[in-house]
Formats: sequence, C-alpha cells, structure tokens
Amino acid sequence: MIKKGFLSLLIAFALFGAFVFFPNSWIKAWISDEDVEMARTNMSPLVFQGTYLQERMLQDSNSMPLYGSSELNRFDPFHPYNYTRATDAPYSTFMIGRGGMQSITHFLNFAAQEKNLKDKKIVFIVSPQWFTEKGTSELTFSPNYSMLHAYDLAYNKDIDVELRNRAMKRLLEFDTVNRDQLLNTIYEYKLSGGKKRPVLGRLAIMAGHVQKGLLEKKDLYYSLFPRGSHKLKNNDKLVTDQTFEQQLQNAEDYGKKRVSNDLMIENKFYKRLVNANLSKFKGIRKNEDYTISPEYQDFQLVLDVLKDAGAKPLFISIPVNGYWYDYNEYPQERRQKYYEKMEQVLTDADVQYVDFSAHEYDPYFIMDTIHIAWKGWVYVDQELDKYWAQQQ
Repeated sequence: MIKKGFLSLLIAFALFGAFVFFPNSWIKAWISDEDVEMARTNMSPLVFQGTYLQERMLQDSNSMPLYGSSELNRFDPFHPYNYTRATDAPYSTFMIGRGGMQSITHFLNFAAQEKNLKDKKIVFIVSPQWFTEKGTSELTFSPNYSMLHAYDLAYNKDIDVELRNRAMKRLLEFDTVNRDQLLNTIYEYKLSGGKKRPVLGRLAIMAGHVQKGLLEKKDLYYSLFPRGSHKLKNNDKLVTDQTFEQQLQNAEDYGKKRVSNDLMIENKFYKRLVNANLSKFKGIRKNEDYTISPEYQDFQLVLDVLKDAGAKPLFISIPVNGYWYDYNEYPQERRQKYYEKMEQVLTDADVQYVDFSAHEYDPYFIMDTIHIAWKGWVYVDQELDKYWAQQQ
C-alpha cells in the first residue's frame, strides 16, 4: 500500500508538472476580453509587472495607454478613462502606474513590450517629485519591480545592445536585483561580453531561460484571475456633450465642493495634514532642487527605449501645487528651473510634449500636494483628443 505521505508527494509533483508543462496557448485562450477590459483600470501589480495583459491591450489599435505613477488612480468624472468612455472617444485608455513607479520601472516595462510599441501612440506623465537628489529609492523600487521584466531584458533581442547594457548596469545598483544571484550572474556575464566567469555565466544563461519561462507561465496564470477595477467615481453628465469650457467650469465647481483651505488641498487630505501637525511641513523643502537627480539618467533610458521601439509618445509635464510648495519654502524660481530643464530634455529628445507648469497656482488643477485631477484632467483630456487626431 502506498503511504499517504508518498501519495501526497506524487500528487504535488503531478500538479507542479501540469502547471509547468500546460501549453501557454491554451492558457491564453482562457483569458477573455472581459478579463482584459477589467485590467484597464484595476492598477494591479499583476498587470504592470506582467506582460500578457499589457500585450493584449497594446495590440488593440484603438487604445492609447497612459503611463505614470499615483495620479493615474485619482479617478473622478474627468479622469481620462471616464472621459473617453462617457464621450464615445475614438480611442480607449488603460493605466500603467501606481505610487512609487518611476522611470526605471517604466523602462523595464517598455523594454519587455518593444515589439508591441512600434508606431503606437502612448502618453507618459512626468512628475516633478521623481527628480529628488537621490532619485528612486530601494523602498519605492522594490515593490514595483518586475522580476519577469528584468529577466526578459537579459534575453531581449529587440532592444539596442548598448541601451540594454546601460540599463543592466543601473539595475545592478539596486539590492533587489543584486540579491537575485542568478540574475546578477547573467547581467555580469552579459556586461563583460562573456568574459567574466564564463563557465558559470553560460550555466546561468541556461538556468535563466528556465526561470524566465516559469515567470511567463506564472504571469499567464495570474492573468486568468484579474482583480476588479477601481471605483471609477464617474458622473457622465459633467463631460458628455459638454464643451471644453463647460467641462472646465464643471471641474471647478466639483473642486470648490472639496477644497476650502488656502493651500488648495482637498479637504480630506488637508485634515490628515492638520492631524499630523501641519506646521512641521513649513520649510520642509527649502533645500530641495529637482534639477539635480539620478532620475534624469533613468528618464533618459525611457526616452531611448521608446525611440528604439519606434513608439510615438506624448509626454505630459505636470506642475506641483504652488501654494503647498510655497508653504514648504521650495522657491518658485527654483521650481521654474526644473520646468525649464524638463522642457529642454524633452526638446533634445525630439518628442512631443505638453508643459502644464503654468498651472501651479490654478485652483483645482492639482487636487492635493502633487496629484493632477479635476481641472487638470480636463486639460489632459483635451490634449489626448488633439494627439489622437494627428495623422498616424
């Protein structure tokens, strides 16, 4: 008689074998259009750290993805997703981003999707607060990091080799990547042109192929069970059949109901600041300078990979809340230097961009200290319409 423990072990091996060897094409066939539609707004790491759901969305010729960080989940009636749905726009949107996502994370994602980005119109929102003295930290990089994308980079034949090597060198600066001994060995081997630890390196390359395959399989299984979408907070009557000026007025009225303080911060968030002792934020940014940051090198990787892929990006440079930053004692003159530098970077890259820096003191353009919303989204929606209407 087979012992129960041995039988359990056999069952476990059988299930693991089924998991590993089940054909990817069969799993993909089970992922429905409804699952893909749900992924457009759920903002889940399972989407932006994976590849398959994004691949399906990018292959939709009428989709125009938005990439950024935490502003993307500030859903309100004027948010681009609600706007395109309520106005029957000729394009649809989906969001890739959450708090802490910055250039290097987006670079990895773009590199993994190179073959799907050629001639694709995409929108990338650039946030000033990314460009701090130290740039993205381990604390923000680690929870947004995609192991699948990092392994894919090592084997990616679509990306320019010099660009790939620059990115691998940068990634090796993060403990999250360095702790992965297999990936570390693969990167070092690739960067040395196969000269560093050649035997171990070749073994790592073979093992890495297996690891990448398992991660791809895991992504497909996760894609079978997408999370539900965010609460969209839509109110179609505020945008449907409304002119741009009417939408701006509706957004202003919407904001007035939610803001009643001199710092022009949404009341519920302002209350949290007061409860945390508002005065401690006085002068907190007087020594900050967003013109000097390693983030610029990471952002250049984004610019370069999109160019390498043949994508057609529109960059949106958003402002900070001028009232709040004045309270923080970050001088307006110094902020202006950041906006000018970002404009120069985008000009030098020869990409299309929109500069909203003139809206620092525009009430209800920013909903809290840094996040675009309400009136800001109305301006963004208008730019998306213009961009989509351009000749392909």
